[in-house]
Amino acid sequence: MTQRRKGTYVYFNFTDVAIFGAVVKKGVLKRRAVVSLPAGTLQGGWLQPEASLDLIFDSLLTKLKVPRGSKAVLALDGSLVLARKLDIPETIATNQIRGYLFMEIGHSIVLPFEEPYFDYTVLEDGGKREIMLYAAPNEALKQYTQLFKQKHLRLVAAEPQPLSTYFGLEAHYPAADTDTLLIWNANATNHQLIIIEDRVPRLIRSVDTFSADAWDVDVIEDQLHYRYRSDDQTVELVLDEMLLEFSRVLDFYRFSLARESREIKTVVLAGDFPFRDELATRFRTNFDLQLDEVPDMMTIDSQSVPRIYLPIVGLATARPDRINLLPESDEAPKYPLVASLILLLFGGLIGGYLYWQTDQFANRVESVDDQIQIVRQLQSESDQSSKQEVVQLKQTVESLEEAPKPAVPTLERITRYLPERGYILQYAYGADDTVAMTAQFETLDELNDFYRELLTDKVFSGTTLASVTTKTMNEKTDVVTTTTVDPATGQEIPTTEITPNDDTKTEEPRYIGQFSMEVNPEEVVKGETNEADPAVPKEDKPSEPEIEGDGQTPDDPSGEVISTEVEEVPEN
Repeated sequence: MTQRRKGTYVYFNFTDVAIFGAVVKKGVLKRRAVVSLPAGTLQGGWLQPEASLDLIFDSLLTKLKVPRGSKAVLALDGSLVLARKLDIPETIATNQIRGYLFMEIGHSIVLPFEEPYFDYTVLEDGGKREIMLYAAPNEALKQYTQLFKQKHLRLVAAEPQPLSTYFGLEAHYPAADTDTLLIWNANATNHQLIIIEDRVPRLIRSVDTFSADAWDVDVIEDQLHYRYRSDDQTVELVLDEMLLEFSRVLDFYRFSLARESREIKTVVLAGDFPFRDELATRFRTNFDLQLDEVPDMMTIDSQSVPRIYLPIVGLATARPDRINLLPESDEAPKYPLVASLILLLFGGLIGGYLYWQTDQFANRVESVDDQIQIVRQLQSESDQSSKQEVVQLKQTVESLEEAPKPAVPTLERITRYLPERGYILQYAYGADDTVAMTAQFETLDELNDFYRELLTDKVFSGTTLASVTTKTMNEKTDVVTTTTVDPATGQEIPTTEITPNDDTKTEEPRYIGQFSMEVNPEEVVKGETNEADPAVPKEDKPSEPEIEGDGQTPDDPSGEVISTEVEEVPEN
C-alpha cells in the first residue's frame, strides 16, 4: 500500500517559458501559482549563467507563501533526462545493481554526458533481468540545488517531468487506466512521447520544437497565454515534424519493444501546446488511433485544476516506485531536529578539541623555546671539536619550527573513509601535492561508498578512479621481508612480500581500485586543528607528529615521486 509524503511539501516544475509551483499538505493541494520567464532564462532545462532568477523565483515563492526551510520536490525538464532500458547480467544481485551501474556507466554503458546522476527501476519480463535507467547531467542538477539553497529551501527529490505527467494521468484521468498506452505530452518548446506497458514506462522520447523566444507569454488567472511571433510556414514545418516523430516512435515500439504482439490503441494528448487543436486534427487525419485530449480543467480532490499543473499533481501522487535523480549527498536531512542536536554536540566536541590543541601548541612552543636556548648555550660554550654536534642539534630544532608536511595527515584523512575491512595497499604523495594510491575492498558497494566520500571531500579535487581489478586471496601464504635502499635518500626500506602456496584454496575475490587526486595542503593542515569541514569524520585521538632520527627531511632534487607503502616527496 502506497503512502503520500507526510507533512507539507512545495512542488516545482521548471520549463523554458515558466515556473509552476504548488503547496501540498498531506496530499491536498492548498495553493498554486505560475510565473513566466523571459526568453533565454532556461534552455532545454539548463539555467543560463547570464540570466538571473532571483526576483522571478522570489515572486513565485511570495505568491505561494512558502516559509524558509520548506521541503521541496522538483520536476526536471524532459530534455534534461535520458531514459533507457538496459539488460543486467543475472550474476548481479538486486542489491548490487547500483554499484554495477556506477562502475559500468562511461565504459560498457555510454551516456551523452559525463558523471551523470542516475536512478532506476527494475522491470519484470519473464525472468529476464531488465531495468529502466534514468540519468541527468550533474552540472544541471547542481544549478537547481544551488538555487534552492540560496532560497533556503530543502530540496529532497528531483524526478523526470515525463514520469510525473504519467503518474498524474494514471491517478486522475480514466483514459490512462489501460495496459498499453501512449502519452503525448506537448508543450510550447518540446514534446514527449511516453509508452506505458502494464503500468510501467517502457519508452520515453523527448524532442525540442519551438525556441522560447518564439512566444510572448502572459499569465492570466493562473494560466499561461501564448502569442506566436513568427510566420505560419514555420508552424507547418514543426507540426509535420511532430507527427513524423510520433510515427517513428510508434513503429519502433511495434517492431522492437512490443511484447506478445501488443498494439497501441489509445493515445492521450496532454500539455499546453498552443497549436494543440491543429495538431489533434492532423493526427486524426493521418492515424487510425483513438485520441483522448486532457481537458483544460481537471477535477482533483474536488478542485478545478488547469491541465498545465498535471506534472505537479503527479509529483504529489502516492507511488511505490518513485525516481529520485538527486544525489544522496545533496538530499536534505530527514530528521532536522536530530540533525541539529548532532551538530550541536559535534560543535561542543570541536570546541573541546580546539582548546586541547591550543594547550598542546603552547607546550610545544615552550619546548621549542627551551631547545633554542640549549642550542644557543652550546654554541657559546662548545669548542671547535663539538661544532658538528651543535649543527645537528640546530637542524633538529629548525625542523620542529617548520610547517608539517601534509603527506601523513592526508593518509589519515583518507583512511577515515575506509570500511571495516578496507586496506590501503599502496600510497604515494607527490611533490606537486598529488596522491596516487591503491586500495582493497570486500565488495563493490564498499568501493563505491569510498569513492563517493573522496568526491564530496573539499580537501581533494580531481579525484578519479583509474581502474578496478578483482584479486583472489589465498588462505595460506608465505611472508618474506626484504630490505631495499632508497636511491634518493640512501635509507633502508623494509619490504614485505606475500606469496600464496601451491596447495591453497581460494576465498571470495577482493576488489582493488586505483585512485588519483589532488590535495589542498591548507585544508589538510586545517583538518589537524579541526578548522576544516565538520562533516569529515575525526579520529578519537589526534596523533602528535613524530620526528625520526635527527629530524632532517630528505630532499628530492629531481622532484620525482618515490613510491613506498607510505611516502612523502617534498617540493623543490
